[in-house]
Amino acid sequence: MTSQIDQSSIKNQLGFLSATEEALHALIIQRTGIVLRDFQMPTLRQALAEACASFGYGGEAALLQELNQKRSSAPEFEFLLTRITIGESYFFRHTGQMALLYEELLPELIARKRRNRDCSLRVWSAGCSSGQEIYSLVIMLYGLLSDIDGWNLHFLATDINKDALADAIQGRYKEWSLRETPEAIAKKYFNESHGEYQLRDDICRRVKFAYLNLAEDAFPALHTDTNAIDIILCRNVFIYLEPESIQRIVQQFSECLVPDGLLFLGASDFVDKYPSELTHIQRGSFFYFKREFDECRESPTAPPSGICTIERDIAKNAPEIERGEEGIAREHNAQLSEAFTRDSSPVDCLRAGRWHDTLLAIDKAFKTAGESVGLLQIKSKALANLGRLDEALQSCHRSLALNPVDKHIYLLQGTILLENAQPNEAEEAFRKAIFLDYTFPEAHYQLGLLLINQGERKMGLKCLSSALTYAKKQSPHHEVHNAPGMSYQRFVEIIQNEMSVYAGDASRIQNNG
Repeated sequence: MTSQIDQSSIKNQLGFLSATEEALHALIIQRTGIVLRDFQMPTLRQALAEACASFGYGGEAALLQELNQKRSSAPEFEFLLTRITIGESYFFRHTGQMALLYEELLPELIARKRRNRDCSLRVWSAGCSSGQEIYSLVIMLYGLLSDIDGWNLHFLATDINKDALADAIQGRYKEWSLRETPEAIAKKYFNESHGEYQLRDDICRRVKFAYLNLAEDAFPALHTDTNAIDIILCRNVFIYLEPESIQRIVQQFSECLVPDGLLFLGASDFVDKYPSELTHIQRGSFFYFKREFDECRESPTAPPSGICTIERDIAKNAPEIERGEEGIAREHNAQLSEAFTRDSSPVDCLRAGRWHDTLLAIDKAFKTAGESVGLLQIKSKALANLGRLDEALQSCHRSLALNPVDKHIYLLQGTILLENAQPNEAEEAFRKAIFLDYTFPEAHYQLGLLLINQGERKMGLKCLSSALTYAKKQSPHHEVHNAPGMSYQRFVEIIQNEMSVYAGDASRIQNNG
């Protein structure tokens, strides 16, 4: 959540607001981090008037009273969000930054991946609006990867505007959205009909669109696919947020990135303070951030089988052959990391997002207590968050060998298999979890999203409906097992939002058909 709201600051900035409008604006900030500027006040007033008319409220005061009693998933609040967060976007927006990505940064990243025998790439567009930005990246990679079908590509696009997400899933745009698109690209990747441009289906299927509130929802997290990201795009989103929210989100973005990962913000997205592990790089009139490699942070690239990758073991076993400055520094860093985790449990490290320290704590626990189902699950999560998917799956297999009827292991295994581009195996794992417990909402949820992504929308929505039914029966404040920090109350809201996005998309397809 956002920090305490400075009401006097809001009043000074927006002195012409009525008391009710001011209170509604404060509620929006509290729940989303969005701060509206004075030039956006007509938009807010129009949105409030439309909300009152649509939901039958006699005035803004009655609407405010109702919103104060409801959570952010309430239809009235969602209606307001869709009206005040409408962002006009277009393909290949900010052509200079896009050119830098296409001509230099993406080729460098691809070459490095090939050298490391790591044909995977994970991209996240946060605040994706109607999808033009993430689709632009997909099109660029189609041009750069001659062997694209041999790559494990993960494209995630999130927003809090459910109407925009539903539009994005369709991949249908007006000519104005293609105003910066080269004609050759438009002809190759779009089909034009009656002034509308339909993006090729194979491009649309590459992207996973999801509801995510940067002010409320946890990331990085395996269950939201926001872990081990190579490139994050969050352009022209921070202009709506207050400074403290921006600093927190940038810190979380940094934790989502792999070493050498890139963060792109908009030219108007001012960041006063940013984490020390992020390097600000200026290239002419454009800038971006790069996540620096930390010796104490695990590399996400899976090493050859059988090679131990924990830095402490490397330093312990090889000081005699690595006594140069680099070897001494590595040993020193490993000692510091072990000292840091000496009194930390694996669960504490996992909750704090310290994946490397989680592995160290697990290794220590194995030596004293041996392998257990719980420890192996924690290890799988840490490895998966580092991008070391094959090792994470091996840990799942060992856990299943100890307890082959644990539904949570199958859920975790399915989630990792999805990241590893094995959808059929993931579906089987989710179905096994449901077979063990038909009232398991998390498994129904993951299976539903998987089926929708595979084009089975009707069955997918049915699974999401089951997930919603069983999630509502859980204790609202109880924590979701595989999603640290998320309560079932919040999980219910997320399921409802996902259903709204895909149901809205389905109705648009029916209306346009």
